[in-house]
Amino acid sequence: MRFSKGNLILILVFVGGIIMPTAILSFLGFRNIQNEMFLAQKNFDENQAAFQKDIEDAINKEQEKIYQETKAASLFLYEQPRSLLEFGNAASFKDVAGIEAIFLYNNESLVYPDISSKHFYNTHDFSAIVASPLEQRLFDAEQDTSHSESLLPRLMKSSSLFETRNEQVLNILGIVRLCYRNKDYNEALKWLKVLESHPHLQGYLHADLTRSVNLLHFEILVKQKKHAEAEDYSLSVLNQFLQSESIEDIPSAKFFFETAFSQILSFEDLSQEKRESFWNLRANFNRQLGYMEILSKYRKNFEELLDNDFTTKEGILYRNDNGITLFKMGYPLLSGNQIVIAKIDEEAYRTRLLEKVKNISQRWKNVPFSIVDERDSILAGSIPDSSSVLSQSRLSEAFAWEFSLYEKDISEIRQESRQRMYLMYGLLLFSLITVIFGSFFMFRFIVQERRLLAMKANFLSSVSHELKTPLTSIKMFAEMMARGRVAKVEKVQEYSGLIGKEATRLENLIGAILNYTRMEHGTGAFKWEKLDFSVCARKVFDAVEDIGVEKGLEFHTRFEPGAYVMGDYTALYSLAQNLIENAIKYTNAPGEITISVYTEEDRAVFSVTDTGVGIDSSEQKNIFNDFYRVGDEMTRSTKGSGLGLAIVKRVAETHKATISLSSKLGKGSTFTVRFKKVD
Repeated sequence: MRFSKGNLILILVFVGGIIMPTAILSFLGFRNIQNEMFLAQKNFDENQAAFQKDIEDAINKEQEKIYQETKAASLFLYEQPRSLLEFGNAASFKDVAGIEAIFLYNNESLVYPDISSKHFYNTHDFSAIVASPLEQRLFDAEQDTSHSESLLPRLMKSSSLFETRNEQVLNILGIVRLCYRNKDYNEALKWLKVLESHPHLQGYLHADLTRSVNLLHFEILVKQKKHAEAEDYSLSVLNQFLQSESIEDIPSAKFFFETAFSQILSFEDLSQEKRESFWNLRANFNRQLGYMEILSKYRKNFEELLDNDFTTKEGILYRNDNGITLFKMGYPLLSGNQIVIAKIDEEAYRTRLLEKVKNISQRWKNVPFSIVDERDSILAGSIPDSSSVLSQSRLSEAFAWEFSLYEKDISEIRQESRQRMYLMYGLLLFSLITVIFGSFFMFRFIVQERRLLAMKANFLSSVSHELKTPLTSIKMFAEMMARGRVAKVEKVQEYSGLIGKEATRLENLIGAILNYTRMEHGTGAFKWEKLDFSVCARKVFDAVEDIGVEKGLEFHTRFEPGAYVMGDYTALYSLAQNLIENAIKYTNAPGEITISVYTEEDRAVFSVTDTGVGIDSSEQKNIFNDFYRVGDEMTRSTKGSGLGLAIVKRVAETHKATISLSSKLGKGSTFTVRFKKVD
């Protein structure tokens, strides 16, 4: 088979640009798949190293973030209250997630929290809020004996009533309860003032009664609706507390001030200015008391950590002892002689770090690892049953966390590599199949193109011959008649008939070519209208009936009216003409041709049946192709262009109709076209 120059170039490009690279890539792909096991192990080792680096970087970055947040929070500690009145205007404290308490030192002296009297007690400031000191109130209470003149001397001086001091205290408490129950609040206050004049008296179980007495005193004032006195009393107790030589029983003091300040904030008659002051006072003072409680409880740990010089360049030193974890921060993170000691909230700190570990481990699900604490509790990951440890490292400076990486089971690596191998084999096979099918369709396209070119060449030769033959006959008969060589009238009529017949033949051939060209331009060249196809088919039959009759053929027709379709009249006329003329052309006498137009449900059916030569089954799939004609013998015996059935098929497709063929060689053929019927 000979190929055109364009086809040869296309074949060379296809072979050089697709087949050869595909073959090379397939060869290399098969080699790489064989090394997949080695690559999987290497990839796992690289993933482990990357995973370990990501985990360590995430922990270090999160700890560095905690240091910076702690540093920022320590700047606010310098703005915390230095006198009693400053509590109401203290700056908002910055909490740090994972840090329970922050202590600020400067030149090894505690700056925050420090609630000693030398920092807070200021007589001038205090007088603006409190009417008189607590001692003056207690002195006034002792001088006022109008109601207790008969009871107080007997209770305090008569040993016949109370043998010991503890019994005196217990009985005074009993009197206070009795007065409180009977709502004799003034009498109860007088007895409470007796107890307040002797602080740190012990009651049941040798407990300090000071804050209990203070709280009961405050609540009685609230019961009496003496809100202003209750406010002054709570501040007077605060002042007394701050003036103490030593701070003792911080939990009970914290409970009293929290309760008293919370109740004061619930007073409806409290001014907005006082409400803001007491709000800040409660928040800041209770925080300081909480910090002081921690400081007093772990004073030894703080002192040891404070005395320990830094040995790290980062300015961070950790200490884990007696169930608490502290870290010390100094230069270069802090300037000058500033030191911050922070107590870690282990649960919150651990949660904060493990959240980062969780986020990273989700991206590296195939890497076995574990993180265990000092008690060998698994915090993250899991410990494989039979895998050996590849590496271990300490993960957090705050805790003794052990980070371990484990070897992966060889069977798991094989399974993963096997899955990838199957996937790669599948992709490679798919690419090869694609290339094979592409090559097949490529060569099929080239063969079809070559065949089409051959049919076009045959068409041009045939059309040239078909055009030349009638023109030659017309020219010859016309010249004979023009020169007077034909004298008889019978001959003139005969030659005139031959000229008309050849002219009709020439007209039909040119019409077929024009119709084919029209089909090439698509539906845009059509004029759509509603028409009765039976009328159109009858006109075609009337035009060609004489040709069949002269040939000795017998016609059977059935034209049912009302077979309306939407279409182009010229195109439908051409369809009917080609099918009827083909039946006449390929049917020899004595033969029969049946032409039918009828309706069938929602379809208009056009059928042409002949008893002619028929079409072989091997040829039936090609007869609707452009320029195709059946067999060389038929081509020689019957004239034609090879466009008739191609035009029929294109008209049917354009009108969304179906065309079917039923034929047996030597028995005849039936062509049936079904159009969509319109009302």
